[in-house]
Amino acid sequence: MWLQLGLWMLLLEAAHARLLKFTNVKCLELPTNAGFCRYDYCRLKVVRRNQVELSLKVTLLELPITNLTTRLQCFQRSDGYRPFLYNILFDFCKLMGARKYQLSFERFVFDTIRQHSNFNHTCPWTENYMMVDKFALDINKINMPVPPGVYRLDFTFYAYGIARSLTQVYFEKID
Repeated sequence: MWLQLGLWMLLLEAAHARLLKFTNVKCLELPTNAGFCRYDYCRLKVVRRNQVELSLKVTLLELPITNLTTRLQCFQRSDGYRPFLYNILFDFCKLMGARKYQLSFERFVFDTIRQHSNFNHTCPWTENYMMVDKFALDINKINMPVPPGVYRLDFTFYAYGIARSLTQVYFEKID
């Protein structure tokens, strides 16, 4: 009887499972790039049901980079993608270099990515690539402070004040 009750509760919990997963990714070299960087790959891989991993690699063609800025924008899908809560322009070099950076959305995002990337040092950036490898969203580790829905995060990278690349990451949150 206890076994049946346990199985029943497990099934009920599975029916109301929370989910956070990638649905698409687009990597664009902007017209202002002018041979500054090149995407080697930008893809999602389904590992198992409801778990999708993001991998991307961009080769940097002009080194070292001493000035790198990022715009992080969040959009929610509702009759098209509409701006949602965050539109932040920040110094990527300072964010990566600061051990005690203020609690912020950009810190939250890059701290979750950091262990799956080579974003572990500050500028000047001397490695000839930037990469994220096999990064999957996990609702138990990343509790996104947003309501259920479909979202897009835009990462626009600026080097020396010129927009060089745009990475659009689409994900879905289900409660």
